[in-house]
Amino acid sequence: MPLEIKLTTKLTYKLRLNPQMKLSLILLQLPMHKLKEYLIQEIEKNPLLEPPQDHSPSMNEKIDETIKRIENQENKEYDFDIPETENEEKKQYQESIITQPTTLREHLLKQLQLLLSSETDLQIGEYIIGNINESGYFTDSVEDVAKTLNIDISKVKKTLSFIQTLEPIGIGTKDLRECLLLQLKAKGKENSLEDQIVNNYLPFLEKKRFEFIARKLKCSVEKVKDALKEISKLEPKPGCLFTQETTQRLIPDAILTKHKDGYEVIYNDWELPRLNINNKYKQMIEQKATPEHVKEYLRERVKAAGSLIYAVNKRKETIQKIIEEIKSSQRDFFDNGADSFKPMSLSQIANKVGKHKSTISRALVNKYLQTPNGIFELRYFLNSGVKQGSRAEFFSSKAIKSKIETFIESENKRNPLSDQEIVKYLGQQKILVSRRTIAKYRHQLKILPSKSRRE
Repeated sequence: MPLEIKLTTKLTYKLRLNPQMKLSLILLQLPMHKLKEYLIQEIEKNPLLEPPQDHSPSMNEKIDETIKRIENQENKEYDFDIPETENEEKKQYQESIITQPTTLREHLLKQLQLLLSSETDLQIGEYIIGNINESGYFTDSVEDVAKTLNIDISKVKKTLSFIQTLEPIGIGTKDLRECLLLQLKAKGKENSLEDQIVNNYLPFLEKKRFEFIARKLKCSVEKVKDALKEISKLEPKPGCLFTQETTQRLIPDAILTKHKDGYEVIYNDWELPRLNINNKYKQMIEQKATPEHVKEYLRERVKAAGSLIYAVNKRKETIQKIIEEIKSSQRDFFDNGADSFKPMSLSQIANKVGKHKSTISRALVNKYLQTPNGIFELRYFLNSGVKQGSRAEFFSSKAIKSKIETFIESENKRNPLSDQEIVKYLGQQKILVSRRTIAKYRHQLKILPSKSRRE
């Protein structure tokens, strides 16, 4: 049978998100400070939305001016943007004085271009700098660079060594050991006790094996500890001074308060601007004297404002339901602390709230609850459980980790608890876990094994 191309019709069913659902999901994902910024922007864009302060003369003037511009249009294409309050020259000046912080890459390239004149060396140097991460470490290898640029490996090594002399000291190294050694060399401490410890015994230093190091270097434990103080003054991540991160005020989405009858959830919506549709312009839609193209514009703006208000209310409703479920399930935690944590899964919250797991997952990210015990991200309350033998009961992993920390904090430092001993102590409290589980949780808590904790 010969092949041919022809048109055919096919009926398929697909789930599509309408604009209202998309807006609701977008707002649900936003943390409180981002939501606040988003709403302020929407108020500025939509003249029919009330500003944060009611009866603002400036906003009414903006709306009146917008309506006049619409009525004065002679074309069929209308520009509905709110007129700018600043003149163009002032705006251009303000934009010209905005400066961006210098990145690590820019800082290194400036030094490279000032100190090197050879085109080949500059090419190698720029490629190497492009492979230095935010912490300041070189993530490639000299072999790969030589192969990629088709250049002799000795030239690559020479250029890399030159880059390692640039500011900040320790940049362009492969690992922590090399980074610290460069900084000690710059301080004139080459071949010092600190240099020997970093060069040969850094893994033992991390495990606090002071006696072992002292024995190997034939010095006292006190000298090793003094050397550690000097090493701790070095910068393990030399590129961190150039990170672009900015401090953001943490705004909780709700506050959990305790009173004699239990706990009460207060939703934090006073941080957000109030959203109301200006009635004056809603009435204009019904008036016969209002031109039809003005009515069309006002209807579009009213619809957009209504969709935004609905989405904000849905976000509030979903987060409130989630926090109410957390309050109900984790009452013992709020009363007694981490030892009383209950297992809580995404599916459990989704079933209780009546939403899909993906919706709950979006709602938990970057949302915070202020409690009498401190401020917690909502995702913090998700934790797995360890099944208690043949019983259907589960014990919270967070509660077990809290107990492990308590046991280790109160242990005899000369005879620290082994993982098997911790299993035994938990068993006395009717908590059944395996030694492997204790080792896994201890690793997650960044607690060293008993041998490395011994003093």
